[in-house]
Amino acid sequence: MVKPPTEVVAAKRSLRKAMKALLSALDATTLAAESACVARQVVARDDWASASTVAAFCSMPSGELATRPLLEAAFAAKKRVFLPRVDDVKSRKMTMLEAYSLDDVDGFARSTWGIPEPPAGEGRADALDAGVDFVLVPGVAFDGGRGRLGHGAGFYDTWFAALAAGGAAPPRVGVALADQLLPNSKIPDCPAAVPREAHDEVLDAVVVAKRA
Repeated sequence: MVKPPTEVVAAKRSLRKAMKALLSALDATTLAAESACVARQVVARDDWASASTVAAFCSMPSGELATRPLLEAAFAAKKRVFLPRVDDVKSRKMTMLEAYSLDDVDGFARSTWGIPEPPAGEGRADALDAGVDFVLVPGVAFDGGRGRLGHGAGFYDTWFAALAAGGAAPPRVGVALADQLLPNSKIPDCPAAVPREAHDEVLDAVVVAKRA
């Protein structure tokens, strides 16, 4: 039975709240180990190896997989790296602008969410113009069917639509800590899959940390 849209929205909100509480309790050692595990798996992928341009993201200050190892790997491999900048919250507009090095990233100002963002107005290339071969996708929760629950702002939905409108179809690969894969027994009444609305797309792959 298909749930009414209002029920799906409520289910998403409830799952986000529970998952964020769970992730915020992860200790630094676990977070670092799982982030490194995901980075090793991503770097071993053929589509990553063949990519010359990568759309990635900078991590939030806490409760999210650390992307530093992936950024290090991308720059070390001489890939062009593009990172998100939120241009307008109301219209859900996000651009992916080029970052030149880890030192460049370390100099970025932080957004309202505490995330480093590339500055506008410096002539940095836009990923939609430059072309992207591989997309790393953040999320709050994922499932075995490659479903993704985002933070609810819709930035990636809008950016994915713009990417597709330009005729591009690079692999979109979600990256997740072990607890982010559904179902999770630590969350009461946890669904087996991410609640989905009609506009929600599945990813091409999800790389999940392996917990010892």
